[in-house]
Amino acid sequence: MNVIFHTTTAVGVAILLTDTKRIEQARTLKDTIWTSILAFIVGVISHGALDYIPHCYPINSKLDVFAGLAMILITVWLTNKKYQFIMGLSFLGSIFPDLVDLSPSIINKQLGFNLPILDKIFPWHLHDYSGSNYTNDCSNSFLNHLLLLLTISIILWCRQTDLRAIFNKKYDKNN
Repeated sequence: MNVIFHTTTAVGVAILLTDTKRIEQARTLKDTIWTSILAFIVGVISHGALDYIPHCYPINSKLDVFAGLAMILITVWLTNKKYQFIMGLSFLGSIFPDLVDLSPSIINKQLGFNLPILDKIFPWHLHDYSGSNYTNDCSNSFLNHLLLLLTISIILWCRQTDLRAIFNKKYDKNN
């Protein structure tokens, strides 16, 4: 899937896993670190699930990378300081498989470098396990993208209290 879909999922993962009330009550770094590590792991797993389901690429790859990077930077910047590490590791986990498996070949192609291309580590990047669809029939892909966005929207709606706490900069300044 496109980077934008992976990063959108990362926001959902971070909101889903972050119990702001527990972190506030405990006031320990341990809870934040544990949630951050879990967000990274779930981000990697979600990446695999998204790459495994059938999908086309509805967004131009160059635009996708720049928009995805902008989304990551802006979202982490808007996140309350207490939760930036959780949000950051969720983003990193969601794009980590692509950074490891695909970055060298993309850098070689775009910048004319000659970085070594190693075998893929993540199985969903292998042809047999990838859901990438390069045919002209993307109707199934459209439905999968729509279901993903609907799922993330439901998570954000159900976790409104945590969503507000994570992005409330006023709250951060008062503590």
